[in-house]
This record gives sequence, structure tokens and C-alpha cells, in this order.
Amino acid sequence: MKKTLILILTLLPLTLLGQHLKCCETEKEVETYLSGKWKINDSDSKFIYHYWFEDGKGNVEDFEPAKYGVEMIIEDNHSFVEILKYDSGFKLKYIYLYGEYISELKYLNSNKLILITDGKETEYYKIAE
Repeated sequence: MKKTLILILTLLPLTLLGQHLKCCETEKEVETYLSGKWKINDSDSKFIYHYWFEDGKGNVEDFEPAKYGVEMIIEDNHSFVEILKYDSGFKLKYIYLYGEYISELKYLNSNKLILITDGKETEYYKIAE
């Protein structure tokens, strides 16, 4: 009995560290939840990240909203995003003008997104459109 309890208590924290993507089992579901405008939580940054998908091809651009309602989008800030499925979840591969990088989806639902890039965790919230 003690061995079983120790085994359960040892493995339980490992499962809690995994991804919380219960909403998503396919790339299409990730597209659906990811589509929209996201802002970094608890940050002074004014940048908004806009994700959208057309015919299975992902796009993302970041911009800073203007004070008078006109959004300024800089062409160099437009990137493409590819959803990669792996054993324990999903990763996002960003392809931009000067290179590419990969972020792991740690958490995703209709209003919260957590990405891990180079070991750093960043939390975003979705902006109502």
C-alpha cells in the first residue's frame, strides 16, 4: 500500500507539469483557439499579436495600436506560423524575414495562452474584437 501511494505521489507532479491543451487534439482546433488578437499579460508592452489562418497557413503580425484607432502594421513584423504536433502536445514554428524559432504551447483556451520560448514562459490574454 505504501509503495503504491509513493508511486502515485511521485508521478502526479509530472503529469501536472505537462500541457493543459484539453481543448485541442488537432491542429485545426489549435487554429480555432489561437485565431484572434493577443496581448502579453502583466507587461508594459503595448504590442498586440494578431493570429489568423487561411487554407491551413498561419499568419501572425504584431503591431502597436494607434491612439486614434488606426492600427499601424509594419510589414517586417509579419510572420508565418506553422502548428507542429508532437508526442505530448503542440509547438508553434514562427518563420519571419530574418529566421525562425519554435515556441511550445503550454496552455491554450479561448482567452488564455502560455508559450515557452527558449525556456522562458510568457502568458497572453485574448482581446475581444
